[in-house]
Amino acid sequence: MFNMPRDASRERACVASSAADRRFLAPAFIDCPAVFANNDIKYETNKLRARMYATKRNEAITYCPAKDTVTPEALKERPDLPAQKLTWLQRHDRESGDLYGIVTLIKGMPVALTHHIDRSPDKQLLRGKIGKIHSWILGEQESSVYEGGVRILKKMPKLVLVKFENADGTQLPWQLPGLGEPGLYPIVPKKSSWFLDKGRVHPGLKIVRRQ
Repeated sequence: MFNMPRDASRERACVASSAADRRFLAPAFIDCPAVFANNDIKYETNKLRARMYATKRNEAITYCPAKDTVTPEALKERPDLPAQKLTWLQRHDRESGDLYGIVTLIKGMPVALTHHIDRSPDKQLLRGKIGKIHSWILGEQESSVYEGGVRILKKMPKLVLVKFENADGTQLPWQLPGLGEPGLYPIVPKKSSWFLDKGRVHPGLKIVRRQ
């Protein structure tokens, strides 16, 4: 019987046996989409892969925290709520108006749309569509700075430009007015509301999130 060398058998294995598997550092792995059993694993893995992507390409990381506003009705019932805002950034997006607590911005990093943003026949930018972060426009009076290659924004960016291409990497035929190249699409902040006490018969602790 032919015996395959140990190193060759490892290369052909579909499941990694350790975190030190060198295939994790291959460009094809770093750029590929991933499938997870549940969202908790997905979020944690996304954070780790984003840092890996930035390190591999020597890119800086910009974190964009959501802006949560306590409604007057909720504040009247619970005056202590504003002091809890930082903990809300760690909440599952499904429990926070379907908006992430923190969005990671790295130039060139692959991202997937979580909502349908343009159903027009020429664009078809639907949920799950993959693009790459091109750039972003900072909010007015943004005062944060990079420290050790990391920046945490204090203001919400005006928009994030995502670059979309054909599956083979070629340019798309459409180009929006005012943008310098085909396939660029602006993602702007949006608002959504959620309840801290959604388990109550009549929830009253309403929070408005902007992200």
